[in-house]
Amino acid sequence: MGIDPTKYAKDRIKEREKSKKSGGAIVTISREFGCPAKTITKDLVTLINKTTGHRWSYVSKEILAESAKELGIPPSEIKHFFKYHEQGVFDGMLTAIAKFYASDHKIYNAIEKTIRSIGNKGNVIIVGRGGAAICNDFEKALHIRLMAPLEWRVEKIMQYYKLEKGKATRFILDYDEKRKKFMGHFLKSGAVHSLFDVIYNCKSLEKRDIVHSIYDLLKARKML
Repeated sequence: MGIDPTKYAKDRIKEREKSKKSGGAIVTISREFGCPAKTITKDLVTLINKTTGHRWSYVSKEILAESAKELGIPPSEIKHFFKYHEQGVFDGMLTAIAKFYASDHKIYNAIEKTIRSIGNKGNVIIVGRGGAAICNDFEKALHIRLMAPLEWRVEKIMQYYKLEKGKATRFILDYDEKRKKFMGHFLKSGAVHSLFDVIYNCKSLEKRDIVHSIYDLLKARKML
């Protein structure tokens, strides 16, 4: 029996409406390459769990594994993804999935479904993976963007990866462009920056200040 397009569309709308009214709150954190999203996320979760009665968690690369599972990719095909640098993890997943599926549309649908499902459970921080675009219609959500001047990020990447300046600069620009294109697959309308509630400059603000600022916003909006 074939799929009824009308019924499929209605089911998708119902699913999206249900997730928009998730019982728990969510935070999405998007970042330019070189900004300390992992440290900020971990410290924010620790602060929330220590000071409130709610238990929060965070997800990032786990989304890739769940998306592959949704598509029916054998575990052996994704095991090696997590041994690579973050860029290689994502590129590797798409390459492997391509062996099983001809259409990129199915890949992005699986990623979207996974992220909305995680967001629907609430009390979670979603790091990257297009979370801000995918969950932008959620009622109880705070969307954060971490940015910094290119020169500052180049210095950080040079130190961390032991790269010379030219290579570090090319690496950052290439990776930022890939993230932008990936986010673009989930944008319904408008520019990327319009997705975010708050943008933090990681050069001028200490990580601790960013963590406490996000925490205060969550409290003010009664999301904790």
